[in-house]
Amino acid sequence: MNTISRRQFLKLASGIGLGIAIAPLKLEAASTSTLDQVWQQANQTPLLFDVTEYGTLSVADYPQPKLRSDVYNIDSDWNESPAALALAAESCIPLTWFAADLHRESVEQKLDSISESLHELIGCPGAAQKIMSNVRNNCGDSDCPEVIQEWLGNLNDGEFESVVQDIESWLAAEPNWNYECDYFDDWADGQRAALNFFRNLEFDSISGINIEIIEGEHPDSTYYAAELTMDPEEANAIAESEAIPLRFRRVL
Repeated sequence: MNTISRRQFLKLASGIGLGIAIAPLKLEAASTSTLDQVWQQANQTPLLFDVTEYGTLSVADYPQPKLRSDVYNIDSDWNESPAALALAAESCIPLTWFAADLHRESVEQKLDSISESLHELIGCPGAAQKIMSNVRNNCGDSDCPEVIQEWLGNLNDGEFESVVQDIESWLAAEPNWNYECDYFDDWADGQRAALNFFRNLEFDSISGINIEIIEGEHPDSTYYAAELTMDPEEANAIAESEAIPLRFRRVL
Protein backbone atom coordinates (compact mmCIF):
# COMPACT_ATOMS: atom_id res chain seq x y z
CA MET A 1 0.00 0.00 0.00
CA ASN A 2 1.42 3.41 -0.96
CA THR A 3 1.75 6.43 1.33
CA ILE A 4 -1.24 8.26 -0.18
CA SER A 5 -3.49 5.22 0.27
CA ARG A 6 -2.39 4.75 3.88
CA ARG A 7 -3.00 8.40 4.66
CA GLN A 8 -6.49 8.24 3.14
CA PHE A 9 -7.30 4.95 4.90
CA LEU A 10 -6.27 6.29 8.31
CA LYS A 11 -8.22 9.54 7.92
CA LEU A 12 -11.40 7.69 7.02
CA ALA A 13 -10.92 4.96 9.64
CA SER A 14 -10.21 7.39 12.47
CA GLY A 15 -13.58 8.98 11.82
CA ILE A 16 -15.45 5.74 12.53
CA GLY A 17 -13.62 4.36 15.51
CA LEU A 18 -10.05 3.42 14.66
CA GLY A 19 -7.87 4.61 17.52
CA ILE A 20 -4.68 6.35 16.38
CA ALA A 21 -2.26 8.55 18.32
CA ILE A 22 -2.41 11.47 15.88
CA ALA A 23 -5.15 13.92 15.00
CA PRO A 24 -6.73 13.20 11.59
CA LEU A 25 -5.91 16.72 10.38
CA LYS A 26 -2.21 16.15 11.13
CA LEU A 27 -2.14 13.06 8.92
CA GLU A 28 -1.96 15.33 5.88
CA ALA A 29 1.43 16.66 6.93
CA ALA A 30 2.78 13.51 8.62
CA SER A 31 6.11 12.21 7.36
CA THR A 32 6.43 8.74 5.88
CA SER A 33 8.17 7.47 9.03
CA THR A 34 5.41 8.88 11.26
CA LEU A 35 2.81 7.36 8.98
CA ASP A 36 4.55 3.98 9.24
CA GLN A 37 4.43 4.19 13.05
CA VAL A 38 0.74 5.11 13.06
CA TRP A 39 0.03 2.29 10.59
CA GLN A 40 1.80 -0.20 12.83
CA GLN A 41 -0.20 1.01 15.82
CA ALA A 42 -3.45 0.74 13.85
CA ASN A 43 -2.70 -2.89 13.05
CA GLN A 44 -2.57 -3.69 16.75
CA THR A 45 -6.24 -2.67 17.11
CA PRO A 46 -7.69 -2.96 13.60
CA LEU A 47 -11.04 -1.55 12.54
CA LEU A 48 -13.72 -4.23 12.89
CA PHE A 49 -16.69 -4.76 10.57
CA ASP A 50 -19.69 -7.01 11.13
CA VAL A 51 -20.75 -9.14 8.17
CA THR A 52 -24.28 -10.52 7.78
CA GLU A 53 -25.03 -13.78 5.99
CA TYR A 54 -25.71 -11.71 2.86
CA GLY A 55 -22.37 -9.91 3.08
CA THR A 56 -23.74 -6.55 4.28
CA LEU A 57 -21.11 -4.67 6.24
CA SER A 58 -21.54 -2.49 9.33
CA VAL A 59 -18.93 -0.90 11.56
CA ALA A 60 -18.85 -3.12 14.65
CA ASP A 61 -20.08 -1.63 17.93
CA TYR A 62 -21.02 1.62 16.19
CA PRO A 63 -23.24 3.87 18.34
CA GLN A 64 -26.88 3.27 17.48
CA PRO A 65 -28.80 6.47 16.75
CA LYS A 66 -31.81 7.16 18.96
CA LEU A 67 -32.77 10.77 18.33
CA ARG A 68 -33.01 13.07 15.33
CA SER A 69 -29.95 14.92 16.63
CA ASP A 70 -28.04 11.65 16.13
CA VAL A 71 -28.97 11.22 12.47
CA TYR A 72 -28.96 14.75 11.03
CA ASN A 73 -25.75 16.71 10.58
CA ILE A 74 -27.15 20.20 11.09
CA ASP A 75 -24.76 23.14 11.52
CA SER A 76 -24.19 23.87 15.19
CA ASP A 77 -25.08 27.55 14.75
CA TRP A 78 -28.56 26.83 13.37
CA ASN A 79 -30.24 28.43 16.41
CA GLU A 80 -28.19 31.65 16.42
CA SER A 81 -30.16 33.61 13.81
CA PRO A 82 -33.13 33.32 11.43
CA ALA A 83 -30.71 33.27 8.48
CA ALA A 84 -28.77 30.33 9.96
CA LEU A 85 -32.02 28.51 10.67
CA ALA A 86 -33.17 28.97 7.08
CA LEU A 87 -29.88 27.51 5.82
CA ALA A 88 -30.20 24.55 8.20
CA ALA A 89 -33.71 23.81 6.89
CA GLU A 90 -32.43 24.01 3.31
CA SER A 91 -29.80 21.36 4.11
CA CYS A 92 -32.18 18.99 5.92
CA ILE A 93 -35.41 18.04 4.12
CA PRO A 94 -37.16 16.53 7.19
CA LEU A 95 -36.46 19.77 9.08
CA THR A 96 -38.13 21.65 6.24
CA TRP A 97 -41.14 19.35 6.58
CA PHE A 98 -41.37 20.11 10.29
CA ALA A 99 -40.91 23.84 9.70
CA ALA A 100 -43.73 23.63 7.13
CA ASP A 101 -46.03 22.32 9.88
CA LEU A 102 -44.98 25.23 12.08
CA HIS A 103 -45.64 27.68 9.25
CA ARG A 104 -49.06 26.16 8.65
CA GLU A 105 -49.91 26.52 12.35
CA SER A 106 -48.66 30.11 12.33
CA VAL A 107 -50.88 30.97 9.35
CA GLU A 108 -53.94 29.44 11.01
CA GLN A 109 -53.24 31.30 14.25
CA LYS A 110 -52.92 34.56 12.34
CA LEU A 111 -56.21 33.96 10.52
CA ASP A 112 -57.98 33.01 13.76
CA SER A 113 -56.72 36.18 15.45
CA ILE A 114 -58.18 38.49 12.80
CA SER A 115 -61.25 36.53 11.77
CA GLU A 116 -63.70 37.56 14.50
CA SER A 117 -62.68 41.24 14.62
CA LEU A 118 -62.73 41.42 10.80
CA HIS A 119 -66.32 40.21 10.63
CA GLU A 120 -67.34 42.73 13.28
CA LEU A 121 -65.63 45.64 11.51
CA ILE A 122 -66.80 44.89 7.99
CA GLY A 123 -70.13 43.25 8.69
CA CYS A 124 -70.16 41.60 5.27
CA PRO A 125 -69.25 37.90 5.42
CA GLY A 126 -68.33 37.79 1.73
CA ALA A 127 -65.94 40.74 1.92
CA ALA A 128 -64.39 39.44 5.15
CA GLN A 129 -63.88 36.04 3.56
CA LYS A 130 -62.14 37.63 0.57
CA ILE A 131 -59.75 39.53 2.85
CA MET A 132 -59.03 36.33 4.77
CA SER A 133 -58.27 34.56 1.51
CA ASN A 134 -55.86 37.32 0.49
CA VAL A 135 -54.13 37.13 3.88
CA ARG A 136 -53.73 33.37 3.50
CA ASN A 137 -52.29 33.75 -0.01
CA ASN A 138 -49.85 36.41 1.16
CA CYS A 139 -48.55 34.02 3.81
CA GLY A 140 -47.43 31.63 1.07
CA ASP A 141 -47.84 27.92 0.43
CA SER A 142 -46.68 25.82 3.39
CA ASP A 143 -45.83 22.99 1.00
CA CYS A 144 -43.29 25.12 -0.87
CA PRO A 145 -39.73 24.77 0.56
CA GLU A 146 -38.74 28.22 -0.73
CA VAL A 147 -41.66 29.78 1.14
CA ILE A 148 -40.62 28.00 4.34
CA GLN A 149 -36.99 29.10 4.05
CA GLU A 150 -38.04 32.70 3.42
CA TRP A 151 -40.42 32.57 6.38
CA LEU A 152 -37.72 31.20 8.67
CA GLY A 153 -35.22 33.79 7.50
CA ASN A 154 -37.60 36.65 8.33
CA LEU A 155 -38.86 35.60 11.76
CA ASN A 156 -38.98 38.36 14.35
CA ASP A 157 -37.31 37.83 17.74
CA GLY A 158 -40.37 36.39 19.47
CA GLU A 159 -41.26 34.10 16.58
CA PHE A 160 -37.66 32.95 16.24
CA GLU A 161 -37.41 32.02 19.93
CA SER A 162 -40.64 30.01 19.73
CA VAL A 163 -39.62 28.18 16.54
CA VAL A 164 -36.18 27.36 17.98
CA GLN A 165 -37.83 25.78 21.03
CA ASP A 166 -40.08 23.69 18.79
CA ILE A 167 -37.16 22.53 16.67
CA GLU A 168 -35.06 21.68 19.73
CA SER A 169 -37.91 19.43 20.90
CA TRP A 170 -38.12 17.89 17.42
CA LEU A 171 -34.38 17.14 17.40
CA ALA A 172 -34.61 15.61 20.88
CA ALA A 173 -37.29 13.14 19.74
CA GLU A 174 -37.06 9.86 17.83
CA PRO A 175 -37.24 10.18 14.06
CA ASN A 176 -39.83 8.36 12.01
CA TRP A 177 -37.49 5.51 11.12
CA ASN A 178 -39.44 4.49 8.02
CA TYR A 179 -40.33 7.91 6.69
CA GLU A 180 -37.13 9.84 7.41
CA CYS A 181 -34.40 7.21 7.01
CA ASP A 182 -33.56 8.14 3.40
CA TYR A 183 -32.41 11.55 4.65
CA PHE A 184 -30.15 10.45 7.51
CA ASP A 185 -26.55 11.64 7.57
CA ASP A 186 -24.03 9.46 5.71
CA TRP A 187 -22.43 8.38 9.00
CA ALA A 188 -25.62 8.04 11.07
CA ASP A 189 -25.38 4.29 11.73
CA GLY A 190 -22.99 1.39 11.34
CA GLN A 191 -24.17 0.29 7.88
CA ARG A 192 -24.06 3.82 6.47
CA ALA A 193 -20.64 4.40 8.05
CA ALA A 194 -19.27 1.20 6.48
CA LEU A 195 -20.73 2.15 3.09
CA ASN A 196 -19.18 5.61 3.13
CA PHE A 197 -15.86 4.32 4.43
CA PHE A 198 -15.46 1.89 1.54
CA ARG A 199 -17.12 4.22 -0.97
CA ASN A 200 -14.40 6.82 -0.32
CA LEU A 201 -11.52 4.37 -0.09
CA GLU A 202 -9.07 3.64 -2.88
CA PHE A 203 -9.54 -0.07 -3.34
CA ASP A 204 -5.87 -0.60 -4.15
CA SER A 205 -5.28 0.11 -0.45
CA ILE A 206 -7.11 -3.14 0.41
CA SER A 207 -6.05 -5.14 -2.60
CA GLY A 208 -7.31 -8.73 -2.48
CA ILE A 209 -10.25 -7.99 -0.17
CA ASN A 210 -13.35 -8.04 -2.32
CA ILE A 211 -15.81 -5.26 -1.47
CA GLU A 212 -18.81 -4.33 -3.60
CA ILE A 213 -20.68 -1.03 -3.28
CA ILE A 214 -24.44 -1.47 -3.73
CA GLU A 215 -26.25 1.72 -4.78
CA GLY A 216 -29.75 0.24 -4.81
CA GLU A 217 -30.43 -3.33 -5.91
CA HIS A 218 -33.00 -2.19 -8.47
CA PRO A 219 -34.77 1.05 -9.51
CA ASP A 220 -36.38 2.74 -6.47
CA SER A 221 -34.51 0.40 -4.11
CA THR A 222 -33.57 1.90 -0.75
CA TYR A 223 -30.84 -0.69 -0.09
CA TYR A 224 -27.44 1.00 -0.06
CA ALA A 225 -24.52 -0.87 1.46
CA ALA A 226 -20.97 -2.09 1.21
CA GLU A 227 -20.84 -5.87 0.88
CA LEU A 228 -18.02 -8.31 1.47
CA THR A 229 -18.16 -10.74 -1.45
CA MET A 230 -15.78 -13.32 -0.06
CA ASP A 231 -15.45 -15.47 3.02
CA PRO A 232 -14.72 -13.30 6.11
CA GLU A 233 -12.01 -15.68 7.29
CA GLU A 234 -10.28 -15.44 3.92
CA ALA A 235 -10.55 -11.64 4.01
CA ASN A 236 -9.05 -11.59 7.52
CA ALA A 237 -6.15 -13.78 6.40
CA ILE A 238 -5.37 -11.34 3.58
CA ALA A 239 -5.69 -8.31 5.90
CA GLU A 240 -3.32 -9.87 8.42
CA SER A 241 -0.83 -10.96 5.77
CA GLU A 242 -0.83 -7.54 4.07
CA ALA A 243 -0.88 -5.61 7.39
CA ILE A 244 -4.16 -3.89 6.56
CA PRO A 245 -5.79 -2.68 9.82
CA LEU A 246 -9.26 -4.04 9.35
CA ARG A 247 -11.00 -7.29 10.25
CA PHE A 248 -14.39 -8.90 9.65
CA ARG A 249 -16.63 -10.96 11.90
CA ARG A 250 -19.77 -12.90 11.08
CA VAL A 251 -23.03 -11.88 12.74
CA LEU A 252 -26.44 -13.51 12.65
